[in-house]
Amino acid sequence: MTDPSPISALVTSGPETPPPGGGGNVYRRTLATPGAARFIGPAFVGRLPIAMHALGTVLFVQDRSGSYAVGGAVAAAGALSEAVCVPRVGRALDRLGQARMLVAGLAGHLLGAAALLVTVWVGAPRPLWFLAAVVAGGCLPPVGTCVRARWSALLGGGALLPAALALEAAIDELVFILGPTLVTVLATLVDPAAGLLASAVLLGIGAMGLALQHGTDPGPRAASTAPPERIMRRPDTRTLVAIVFAIGIGFGGIDVAMVAFAREEGLAAIGGLLLGMFAAGSGISGLITGARPHNRPLRARLLRSIELLTFGLSLPLAGVGVATMIPLTVLAGATVAPTMIDANAMMERIVGPGARTEGFAWLTMAVVGGLAVGSPLAGRLIDTGGARLGYLVPAGAGLLAGLTALLGRRHLPDVDAHNPAPAGVPRPASETIGAAALTD
Repeated sequence: MTDPSPISALVTSGPETPPPGGGGNVYRRTLATPGAARFIGPAFVGRLPIAMHALGTVLFVQDRSGSYAVGGAVAAAGALSEAVCVPRVGRALDRLGQARMLVAGLAGHLLGAAALLVTVWVGAPRPLWFLAAVVAGGCLPPVGTCVRARWSALLGGGALLPAALALEAAIDELVFILGPTLVTVLATLVDPAAGLLASAVLLGIGAMGLALQHGTDPGPRAASTAPPERIMRRPDTRTLVAIVFAIGIGFGGIDVAMVAFAREEGLAAIGGLLLGMFAAGSGISGLITGARPHNRPLRARLLRSIELLTFGLSLPLAGVGVATMIPLTVLAGATVAPTMIDANAMMERIVGPGARTEGFAWLTMAVVGGLAVGSPLAGRLIDTGGARLGYLVPAGAGLLAGLTALLGRRHLPDVDAHNPAPAGVPRPASETIGAAALTD
């Protein structure tokens, strides 16, 4: 989950204002951006493991140990390692370029994933399980972060960027439809280790395919004598990251609670379907949000979407069976993508171009760090009192996100998605990569 996204308005200005014809036309124009078609496919494949690796770890370790809490703890160790490393990886991506870092990260992740499979399978001492998970998580290439940085560099602050980032949000949700479903089916019907193996293979295909797309790589950053911007020293970015961290806790709780709920109902394979329905609701609402023009400032939209998410993440508590849980899950998911779209939009506006990858990486870190808290917490509650108790985690996380936004709203700048960034955040006149650079 997320993961893992964007801007909700398609209000445009100047020569890039889309003609009448609706959001679909804007999406077609966005996908026609030179170079975009070449990285969309590898980026999609490379993002599937984001929705597969942690859940695959939980299911594999739970099968071998008999405990959701242990499975959640091992997955959390990997997620926490990823959360700690990803901002530094984002800074390196800005400085060194994506190709080098994607290849290096892929190699480290595959080594860690292989060690995790072997140590758990042979029953090695449990500290080795955690060590392997830490290596795999810390080296996981941030494919989604790389793609958003490419869109930002290709389109600059132009009118098509909102559509691109909203499309990214929808793709992320598609990933969270297919990923959990695939890993749950593989772990349940093929072998408990099959989900993790499939995740590693897909990551290799996607990350290498993206690394080869040099023409749209926004790095390496030009050498400068000025010190790099420390974006987390700013109250606006800290507030935004704290909000997304709370949302990540909810994602972690939803992942584990849905799977446990399905097993309690005697329909283990339905767990992936429920997670897919959650993501489907989010993806559809994201596409609708991205295709609608908005007149409200970005901060107002973000705060409104957080209000809805606070309510939405509590809905699964009302599910009394699979039949009622499905619509509640869809409705809960529908509150997610608009929030993540607006959060990524805010980060894109308040962070300077030399740190755009790092900015998106901090939001990835927040989601993954939240997962590291939400997954084991839900696992512990489920082991204690059943799946329904696990749903307290996303409900509490939604409330935490709402309170964080309420207390920190004064730090969020009142910017529009298409206007210049606030004072003190320099942006070049054009950040667009020319089509001539995409012919390599």
